[in-house]
Amino acid sequence: MATARLKWLEISADYRCNNRCLGCFSLGDSAASMTGEEQLRALLSARQRGADSLWLGGGEPTLRSDLLGVVRAARRLQYRRILLQTNGMRLAYPAFARQLFEAGVNTVSFSIKGASAATHDALAQTPGCHELMLRAFEACREHGVRIEADLLIYRRNTAELPAMVKRYAELGAEHFKVWLFTAAASGQGGEALRHEVPQIREVMPQIMAAMDLGLGPREGFITSLHTPPCTIPEGYEGCRFHAASLGLLVANPGGHQFMLEDSAIEGGVYLERCERCALRSRCGGIRAEYLTLFGDEEFQPILADA
Repeated sequence: MATARLKWLEISADYRCNNRCLGCFSLGDSAASMTGEEQLRALLSARQRGADSLWLGGGEPTLRSDLLGVVRAARRLQYRRILLQTNGMRLAYPAFARQLFEAGVNTVSFSIKGASAATHDALAQTPGCHELMLRAFEACREHGVRIEADLLIYRRNTAELPAMVKRYAELGAEHFKVWLFTAAASGQGGEALRHEVPQIREVMPQIMAAMDLGLGPREGFITSLHTPPCTIPEGYEGCRFHAASLGLLVANPGGHQFMLEDSAIEGGVYLERCERCALRSRCGGIRAEYLTLFGDEEFQPILADA
């Protein structure tokens, strides 16, 4: 069997973080960790398979003492795009930000939970982290580094989504990825947070309102993860996302590697009626947790002759 060509490698070297975000499984004392050598092997292997874009995640990757070395190695291996997914707190310090950008980071994707400091800090459970993130935005603009935004949507901040897009687009964000919170990935205590899982029928009008602001192109400015294409109304297809099309391999501690589309966090469950859907080949399915919480009424097949 031929090996599929990769586009992206995501390295999540450990799960330490300097935030305590509501429902996140990342812990400050997490022991699971990739060595520098393991990361270099992953970089080389993925590059040989065709990957030319690197996504550095976690946990919070800026806590890693080997981060600069990994970024420099990626640049030597001619990774074209080196994206850092971060809460931005350490990038608020000019010398650290400059080192990372000079090493090769050319895209920063900020993890954002609110349009205001009140919402963001409350969900990150870290007072003052929003102010640090805004300073990191400024550092990116000063160095000409591309800015993106990962909007984590809980039930409590769903209505704030259009305001989030407006505020951070005005601060320079060029692309927004909308992530729907899942309690299934929250580790111990996840059951108590199921009330924070947002329903797609509540989130989608907010995504539509954000797209209608006209702050970016209809296609690709906002990407809606965890929302099967049958739940996206006509005229808003530009926010569709199909994990398999990203060609992304995830490398985690312990030697665990998997393609993004194989993660249960992306979906994976199909209904019998899904087989009739014209969009079936471009759909990652539904999260099992979501069906348990909300049922399957929202998911109706799009027929080819519709």
